[in-house]
Amino acid sequence: MRNLTILLFLGSMMAMSSVYARDDDAELTDNLFQNPSFEEGFTERDGFFIPEGWSLYAGAGENMALEPTDDAYEGETALIIRDGDPNTEIGISQEVEIEGGIAYEASAMVKALPEQTASGAHIQLRFLPSNEFVQVSLRRASRDEFTEISVRGVAEEGDTGARVYYYTHRSPTPQFIIDNVSLIGGVEPPPPSPPPIDPPQYETLKDLHIETDLVRDGAAVTPIVAPARYAAQAEQIADAIEAITGVRPEMITDDDERTPVPADGDHIENSFIVLGNRSTNAMIGELYNRFHTLLDLRYPGPGGHEVRTRHNPFGCGHNLVFIGGSDDGGVAAAADAFVERLAESDGAQGSLTIGWMREITLGEGVEFSHDPEEILHWDASAGYRSIGYFGWNSISKHMAAYYMTGDEYHAQEFLRLAFPDEQAKRDITRVDGERIENKDDPLGGPYHYNAHMMILFWDLIEEDPFFSDEDRLRITNAFSRQLEHEWREGRAPYSLQSPAQAVGTRHGQWSAMMLYCLSRYFARDYDDQIWQQGMLGSHMAFACLEEHSWVRGEADNLWWYNTGHAPILRYMLKKGWRGPMESGVLDELMRGQEILATGKSGDWDLRSASITFLHRAAYLYQDGRWLEYLRRTGVDTDVPRVGQSFWPEDHLEPEMPLDMVGDWSIHPMPEPQWAQRGTGFPLDESFLFGSFRSAPDETGDFILIDGHNEQSRNPYHCFAILELRIDGDTLLKGHRNQVLTRLDGMVEPQV
Repeated sequence: MRNLTILLFLGSMMAMSSVYARDDDAELTDNLFQNPSFEEGFTERDGFFIPEGWSLYAGAGENMALEPTDDAYEGETALIIRDGDPNTEIGISQEVEIEGGIAYEASAMVKALPEQTASGAHIQLRFLPSNEFVQVSLRRASRDEFTEISVRGVAEEGDTGARVYYYTHRSPTPQFIIDNVSLIGGVEPPPPSPPPIDPPQYETLKDLHIETDLVRDGAAVTPIVAPARYAAQAEQIADAIEAITGVRPEMITDDDERTPVPADGDHIENSFIVLGNRSTNAMIGELYNRFHTLLDLRYPGPGGHEVRTRHNPFGCGHNLVFIGGSDDGGVAAAADAFVERLAESDGAQGSLTIGWMREITLGEGVEFSHDPEEILHWDASAGYRSIGYFGWNSISKHMAAYYMTGDEYHAQEFLRLAFPDEQAKRDITRVDGERIENKDDPLGGPYHYNAHMMILFWDLIEEDPFFSDEDRLRITNAFSRQLEHEWREGRAPYSLQSPAQAVGTRHGQWSAMMLYCLSRYFARDYDDQIWQQGMLGSHMAFACLEEHSWVRGEADNLWWYNTGHAPILRYMLKKGWRGPMESGVLDELMRGQEILATGKSGDWDLRSASITFLHRAAYLYQDGRWLEYLRRTGVDTDVPRVGQSFWPEDHLEPEMPLDMVGDWSIHPMPEPQWAQRGTGFPLDESFLFGSFRSAPDETGDFILIDGHNEQSRNPYHCFAILELRIDGDTLLKGHRNQVLTRLDGMVEPQV
């Protein structure tokens, strides 16, 4: 028998396609295993205690064991599997007769031994004679209680047998208990395999849903959503609609049960007119998080206003009408402008329908350059400045500037660069470099670090009359090709159907972010399974954060720690997902950033932290410490920038992180990461990094230590002192591969 370490994805090519469907009349089989709870005794062979009815798999290495235990899930006996040899495997298997053409589920109750892990162990379900298999890792097993873990697969029509293995891979070396194993036939089949990467090229443009019914057939169908502070403006709009139609629209507050923004794939019940901005209207706040508006305390700026329609954001044919401003004067001006537009409409008694609307008056001092190199964005940082990391390139900057200003120069530049002639290609090469990899097909071939803003802003400007239907279809098909480009480069987590073992590197995370934004756009309006799988795959890239905090990020290149976690906050807000906060994992990850904070302004620990990363953290936690960290970056936040600012409200001001003072803060090593590393150190003695400080700023004492070595660009750190400050005087300072030591008043590099 070939070694069971064969790659899992080969097994997933078994018969899991949608041609299989469970017969509604099919009955579940009994448990097909003999001695499934190991209560029928054991046979000793070569020191291994093998349960009756089962066979030994492998076990030729050192420090291997199969032995009974009374620590059982049910009954009196369970089985311990100990793997102490990283070079071989061990486990048990049993072969049974089955009926082909139906789905089976193999499962077990699993618990890791104290100070051990089940990571590296699996359940494998193999059908015979087809030899197709599926398997699942046991890494989710807890040390505190039994966890049920299972895997499902479909037997081919000609299959007559199944062999199930409960076994360990070569490395790492898991040690765990299993009990109450089962194999049941007639279950629901597993999800179909992901469709192949063949992004559609469309011949027909989607329905743009340009028109918004405010009053239809004598009934008001679009409520006005306004908090109490905008009651007068809501009344003004209601009066205007009633004067035209004889029907008064309903006015509701932003905490009404109808205003929550739905999750992906869900719908809203009707269109809405919404007043305010993200900080003054809760509904706009969540729409802002999902990138359906940019209305905030910095856009459109002091005294500026915006009247804008947003068409079919949830795929249900209902629209939004934003009446907004960055301050109350701006909202009042927007209400006046909207009422004037209504007076010019073709409304009649009992009916009022509006089309596409956009009226923008920028606030004082808010203007944007025509030069993409001079267009600043809110995702800038001290280290990366506004060159385009992360999320941006010259095309998305022009799209953002067009959305925010209405200046057609930016729309023309967007089209020129999206479908470039030779001059445009030279401009892209000069300005963007690698940020657009395929200069011949820029919308279809951006670098994944810089991709996702493009589709987000196209979604906001697509209905604009500047673009023809021919433009729109051409742009749509170009964006569809983005998925193939990213897959060909080997980056997109498209095929994931269950949580990844860990959140990926920066590359993996931004690829997942690109995949999510792209798939969300297409899944809403174009009925292709490929985009549904894109939504699933992108979420599975982050889903493990509901269980543990293993983020590969940038390994132990600690100066980039924040850039390896910024995509998580962005995805959470775009998705409307709070799983990492509910699990407590996000608290742990963000505390890691604080552990690294040296207290100094302009220092390495925050140099790559973007404005929006720290603003999003302040928003999610409603904590001014993140604004203090932003202050330390020295990034200028007073200049106009495109994109979303997540500008904090007045009640949030910079606050010193006093709770970091006076104690050691240790960033623990997540258990799955510890298990994979297999260092031999106990989990409670393993950590990523830690620090102690006697003051919340650059004064006092500070020491930062690194607890693991993950190579990458930083091959020298392993339980190293990275920084040492005594009474405000820095004696040792690490940066990248160097440690600077202060000797007799001189600083010398020590590699």
